[in-house]
Amino acid sequence: MSRARLLARRSGARRGLLVLVALLVATVAAALGTAVGAVRAAEADVVHDGLTRGDVPAEVQVTTRLAPQADAAAQDAALRSDVDALFAPAPYDLVREEVPDDDSDDPFVRWTLTPDVAAIGTADLAVLAAGSDALLETVLADDAVAVRGATVTGDLGERAADAAAAAAAASAVALVPMLVLALAGAVAVAQVARLLAATRAGEVHLLVSRGASAGQLTAAAASEAVLVVVVGAALGAGAAAAVLAAQGTLAGSFAGTLAPSVVATAAGALLLLVAVGGLQARAAAALRDTDRSGRARRAATWGTVVLVAVAAGVTTWLLRRYGSPLVPTPDGGQTDPAAAAAPALVLAAAAVVAVALLGPLSRAWAALTARRPGTRVLAARQVARRLAVTAVPVVLVVVAAGSAVLASAYTGTGQHLRAAAAGVAAGSDVRVVATEGAPGPAAMYAALPGAADAAPVRVSEAVVDGIPLTTTGVPPDRVAAVARGPHGQQGVDEIAAALDGPGPYADNPRLPAGTTGLVLRATGQYYVVDEAATAEAATGAAGGEPATWASLEEATASAPSERGQLLVLEDSTITLRLWLADADGQVVGVDVEELDVDLDGDPGGGRVDTRPIGPDESTVELRADVPAAPPGTDGAPGAWTVVALDTRLPSSPSALTTLRLSVDGLDATTEEGATAEIDVAGADWAPARDDPNVAFGARPGTGLSFAAQADHEAMPSPFRAMVAGSGRQPARAVLSQDLARLLDVTTGGTTEVPLGEGGRLPVQVVDVVDVVPGSLHQGAAMVRLDELQAASLHLATVVPGAAETWVRAAPGGDVDRLAAAAQDAAGTVPVQITTSTGSEGADAAGPVRQAFGVAALAAAALALVGVGAVSVAGVRERRGEVAVLRAVGLPPRAQGASRATELAVVTAAALVAGLLAGWALAAATVPGLAAATLTGFAVVPTPDTAYSPAAALVPGGVLVAGLAAVALVVGAAVAAQARDGGYREEVR
Repeated sequence: MSRARLLARRSGARRGLLVLVALLVATVAAALGTAVGAVRAAEADVVHDGLTRGDVPAEVQVTTRLAPQADAAAQDAALRSDVDALFAPAPYDLVREEVPDDDSDDPFVRWTLTPDVAAIGTADLAVLAAGSDALLETVLADDAVAVRGATVTGDLGERAADAAAAAAAASAVALVPMLVLALAGAVAVAQVARLLAATRAGEVHLLVSRGASAGQLTAAAASEAVLVVVVGAALGAGAAAAVLAAQGTLAGSFAGTLAPSVVATAAGALLLLVAVGGLQARAAAALRDTDRSGRARRAATWGTVVLVAVAAGVTTWLLRRYGSPLVPTPDGGQTDPAAAAAPALVLAAAAVVAVALLGPLSRAWAALTARRPGTRVLAARQVARRLAVTAVPVVLVVVAAGSAVLASAYTGTGQHLRAAAAGVAAGSDVRVVATEGAPGPAAMYAALPGAADAAPVRVSEAVVDGIPLTTTGVPPDRVAAVARGPHGQQGVDEIAAALDGPGPYADNPRLPAGTTGLVLRATGQYYVVDEAATAEAATGAAGGEPATWASLEEATASAPSERGQLLVLEDSTITLRLWLADADGQVVGVDVEELDVDLDGDPGGGRVDTRPIGPDESTVELRADVPAAPPGTDGAPGAWTVVALDTRLPSSPSALTTLRLSVDGLDATTEEGATAEIDVAGADWAPARDDPNVAFGARPGTGLSFAAQADHEAMPSPFRAMVAGSGRQPARAVLSQDLARLLDVTTGGTTEVPLGEGGRLPVQVVDVVDVVPGSLHQGAAMVRLDELQAASLHLATVVPGAAETWVRAAPGGDVDRLAAAAQDAAGTVPVQITTSTGSEGADAAGPVRQAFGVAALAAAALALVGVGAVSVAGVRERRGEVAVLRAVGLPPRAQGASRATELAVVTAAALVAGLLAGWALAAATVPGLAAATLTGFAVVPTPDTAYSPAAALVPGGVLVAGLAAVALVVGAAVAAQARDGGYREEVR
């Protein structure tokens, strides 16, 4: 008989197992090719989403003056050369346009660079980011391009850098499920190869006894393996190509990823099959006895347990050290393959432990069922006797079950973490930020369809020791109603309770609801100080003695410039502004009618002084129009609270001037025409800031009275008087843990938080939380809006208003629809809208979710094929056992049930072990993996492990249903064998 025919007959005798081996190779090749293609497609989505907003690509623009006509072509060529040097080989479009200048005859020229998003690869992102950063410096250094300077605008660099970070994170973390898939494939092929070798043990010894050498047997195994692997790899490649084509991703570079995956799978499978066959042949040729007792195998198993457990522990420590395989480096980061292999090695360790425990547990099962009726003891003893064969389904099922749990955990944790980070970044369901002016009253947004509540918010950004921080002011009674924590109300109620309590305006005068106008009655005098008389009378501390107009004319008669300055002063005004606060704590400045300076006591010269103030004390009535107070979110009319009064003296370059002013009363007029007297004199007033040029309480008997001086060349800032207590106490603040550590403060302590507009806000820490809703940086503080605005009145002349409105959606409301309605409600005010859905930007977790899903499904398929291989071999090899049991009276149905019970119990135990291993592994590693792929958010909440049932439904369902089906088929096949009473060689 020829060698080829002998090989063919040898393979035909085991065609069932060889078909299963080919099917395993096909499954691994298809899964790996599909996974790599899906990951590459998802990475393309990361690039697209990172470089576009609403399908509008990012861009960078260079603007400069147009060169003279003779040099315009050279200018354009030079710019294009500079751009190509910075951005090649990334594909891009560069468009030139001339822009007229309304203020000059020299037009501008602008080049707009837009990346070709469809052709951009992940490697091009770093080029786009670096080129954008260096573009301005390059253009300014090129005299042929920059004509009288140049500007570079656009967000291409920032978006490309963010997309590059997302792609790098996705690539690093996607290696984890890839290695899990590789482990499942390697284990499946290796275990089935061992099974094939075990079924051929007698055949190999027979061939050796007839003169076959180890090399001949190895060559025969290799020839057989090549045929099986090539057929399986081809089938797998075709299946992967069909799947990718159906998804529309089998094009361009994706086709290039399929061939390497299939070749790697084929090479690995071939190596395993040849290695197992070769080792068996060498052992047989050396006439080594097999380990029939199982003691050597048990020793080897425990040695393997220790080895794999140590490897799993070391790699898990590496993974947990940085949270992901992406290790930070000075250049940005690199992937650590050892850390990426941790989950695969942990599952391998769990499988090895399960195999090691299989013997003791099966013997214990046999002992428990020995005294009970039925065939369960038979199943238990058969499992205990056939550990080498039973280990195959145990290993495969443990890996498959653990893979399904990992896929579910990563998907659930990633989705929850992204939603939590988006909620924290937005602060509420919808965040409306006015880039100019104010977004409008909160009540307007609260009345939108689908809105539950809304609140005005002021955000201030500053830096402490080079670290950015955010201070957010929110009305305390709205925190719980509008703010969102990492998971809905998590932490929000705690913050609201900490900030609750009386506000800074509890003792301030209040205006009636619907007030439209005010009349301020004041008594005062304004004069130029007679410094000689003041020195003689020693009244400088009280404002000095007034100079007469005659003395002033005489003093300036010989100095025309001083005379002119005196006339300017005579024609000037004193301005007053009343600061009011609404129920939310926002403050608004209301301009009061000006006081007309009248130093000469004669309002002649054609000027009518309706509110004169001069050296002689006089009383005036000053009117002010009051804007409508913002209504409450319940629609109730709003009301104002009096907070402060600003007084600004005119500039007096060559003279020292004094203003004595006391507010005698304040009358409010409502829109119905009713008048109410406001008790401002009864309130306790105090200067907002210490000022040596102001003597407060200069006129006894009034609540608000002061004497202020303007000193010669000084340009005076307004003097501000506030109701005592308004903003004088430290503001209550809730700090993030990062900011508390930075400022070295704990709950109950006091510190100062810098504000971006200037000044440092004194705060008392009332609580420390993980994250502050709406914070733009990890260092963040949330304070009451009323206390922030009151303190700002002490710290600065100009008080920024609330430039944001946070809107909470009604339960079950559509956040995106509410965001669109908020955009429309803003009208002509330019606003930026952020939502808690976080739908914009690159999702680095997308490729990893794809990889975990494919790996879990492939592991389930591999487990079923492997279990099927064991079952096929067992049905054939144990045919003689069926005849013996039939001879001793065991009916066919009982034999089938016993064999099915063996498989069911073993696989069920393996399922439990795999689920437990996957659960422990997920708790230890998945939060870090999910956090690593959450890019584009400055604040990342502490991740908690969550599970997505949908992600585990398909692979888990396939695995459980498939195992049940295999057990039923095996039971039916064994029962059929038992019913077959014909005499054949294999059933003797």
